[in-house]
Amino acid sequence: MRCISKLSNIVYAVLTTLLLVACSEKEEESEYVNWKERNQLYIDSIAAICELNEDGCWEKIVAFNLNDSVESMSPNNNHYIYVHKEAEGKGTYSPLYNDSIRVHYLGRLISSTSYPQGYIFGKSYGTYVLNEATDVPALMCVSSNIVGFATAVMNMVEGDRWKVYIPYYLGYGESSNSSTSIPAYSALTFDVYLSKIYKYKINNDTTWY
Repeated sequence: MRCISKLSNIVYAVLTTLLLVACSEKEEESEYVNWKERNQLYIDSIAAICELNEDGCWEKIVAFNLNDSVESMSPNNNHYIYVHKEAEGKGTYSPLYNDSIRVHYLGRLISSTSYPQGYIFGKSYGTYVLNEATDVPALMCVSSNIVGFATAVMNMVEGDRWKVYIPYYLGYGESSNSSTSIPAYSALTFDVYLSKIYKYKINNDTTWY
């Protein structure tokens, strides 16, 4: 299965609305004014698009550390990640929490005054476009990631390409991350391509050829 790699018109409308809100603020005010509210609006809108699933490529996945306990909680969009499946891989195994992976990723914040397309806070490739011939996927342990990202890759197989939307609750939460310039209450969007899985204590050679 291959899905068209583009956001729906509704997502574009949400991004435009958020940008207009940011641009309407006085210049001397913070770029991140009303940041929590703006990010919650974005995630709620993504959750609504996922629920409609017009192209059949959306999926809502509960955070791995909540599992069945989420059923006893009040309905909350922040307990899930939302994924749009861009391309399906041919792998048959999904990584476990202690496994290591090779993964390409690019992470953004929502749109803001200075960054209409969203501030890019991290990526695994040299430019802003993945070049599989020259870019080496990042090596990491699944357990070293934020809950939202770990939840995503633990549901992928080798070759999968997803766009992943993570609410602040499953990201860096109510605290800012100074090392990556991510403000508190930030929803995160990742382009993720899972290249290789190394099973814990089985696949010890993580060399990338």
